[in-house]
Amino acid sequence: MSTTKTDEQTDYILEVKGLKKYFDVTDGLFPSSKKYLKAVDGIDFKIKRGETLGIVGESGCGKSTTGNLIMNMLAPTEGKIIFDGEDIHSLSKRQMREKRKDIQMIFQDPFSSLNPRMKVFDIIAEPLITHKSSRGKELQKEVEELLEVVGLDPSHAKRYPHEFSGGQRQRIGIARAIALRPKLIVCDEPVSALDVSIQSQILKLLKKLQSELQLTYIFIGHALPAVKSISDRIAVMYLGKIVEITTKEQLFSSPMHPYTEALISAVPIPDPELRDARKQIILEGDIPSPVDPPSGCNFRTRCPLATEKCKEVDPKLLEKRPGQWVACHYALEHGKGIITDDV
Repeated sequence: MSTTKTDEQTDYILEVKGLKKYFDVTDGLFPSSKKYLKAVDGIDFKIKRGETLGIVGESGCGKSTTGNLIMNMLAPTEGKIIFDGEDIHSLSKRQMREKRKDIQMIFQDPFSSLNPRMKVFDIIAEPLITHKSSRGKELQKEVEELLEVVGLDPSHAKRYPHEFSGGQRQRIGIARAIALRPKLIVCDEPVSALDVSIQSQILKLLKKLQSELQLTYIFIGHALPAVKSISDRIAVMYLGKIVEITTKEQLFSSPMHPYTEALISAVPIPDPELRDARKQIILEGDIPSPVDPPSGCNFRTRCPLATEKCKEVDPKLLEKRPGQWVACHYALEHGKGIITDDV
């Protein structure tokens, strides 16, 4: 009997299963035991084709490490990354080189990510030469078209990166990322180094390209407004774990994890009346060290709902509402107190 993939199986371009990345930080020549920094500590998520999944959290939560693992720039300690039906970390170097055409990255710093000794033409042409063997007039035409697509003049190809503004440099980085017509792009805080007005332009460009080229994005950021503006769903990370993942509408209207609620309460509101009426949640204490995280729930040392159960049992990421997954024993239900694990 022949077998075919179901719609549910083929609908997902990326599946992350039990992903962990621990870094050995053991001190001394003769340590009594090993110490590990748990940058990513067992996360799971799926992304549909054409979707944008935002990953948000404070510095050090593991979101950029997650992006580097998906790009195969780091090898996972445990877990699987299934891209287009294949576990990318089981591929040979030759197979991964072929797969690299389909997974690209836009970096945070648009200056350091561009080689200052290379002209813009060579920067954008490099992946085309490596993977498509383009040459001569065909290569020239492709590079010029890519510059026009990202809103730059083709004559800019003759310049060096230092001759451009931050926003223009990021457009060059985007042109390089889309040169091979990838299926998935990991955007690692691509607007955090830019002025607010320029951020808006880059976000609009990314949405325009997604529609035109049928792209799938992972959008990593620490600023909720930018992540919200481009994402379909948002995953909230804290100390190496995903604590909540749902649609952006559900996340902002009815957050269920206390950490998510605190993050949203800190988002600036222009209207002074609304700002004064809103209760801002101030989390006590500092983020624990990922080398020595708390027992049970990682967030319990700063959580207003924490009990002895939180100290003893690490909460699983469970679907508390349709499409809303939360890792909390006492998940907040918007306007209705709490929901326990038993519900």
